Amino acid sequence: MQLQSIDKSTYRKNLNRVIVAIIIILFTSALGSSTLLIQLFGEPSGSNFVLNVIGVVIAAGIIGFLFFRYNEHPYLYEVMYVWRLKQELNRIYRKTAKLTLAIEKNNPDALVIKYFSLKGSEQLYELDDNDLTLSDLRIEIKALDRKIDALGLNISTDDYHKNLLNQLD
Repeated sequence: MQLQSIDKSTYRKNLNRVIVAIIIILFTSALGSSTLLIQLFGEPSGSNFVLNVIGVVIAAGIIGFLFFRYNEHPYLYEVMYVWRLKQELNRIYRKTAKLTLAIEKNNPDALVIKYFSLKGSEQLYELDDNDLTLSDLRIEIKALDRKIDALGLNISTDDYHKNLLNQLD
């Protein structure tokens, strides 16, 4: 995965619209399918909890299908990019212990992973207006830049690929 330039206003606008659309689709499809299931299989005096849960599962399935079907649509580009970036950063986070040990040994691949992780987090913080921790993150980036310079390495976010994580094992 490569970091890409994302327009913050487009991302926020599209994300808000997608969230509203998801809420509307979940509400209408869960309510509609639950009502239909209760009409077909429900008991007038009994609990229809299971049928309501099935209605919610159907609604979630519809949302999942729509995202699977339209995840490459240009309107969802920014939203899906951020979602994939968060997935990649979580994948890196799960290897933090091994990554920290490798960085202490000045492993160049580990430094690439850490650099990508920090720069990706910086981009996410800026997109989500997370100003509270952004200054601390930038201090950490500067410290890593100094370490990379001291080792005489030339590292960029373009050097990152997910197979580097497998090499930490």
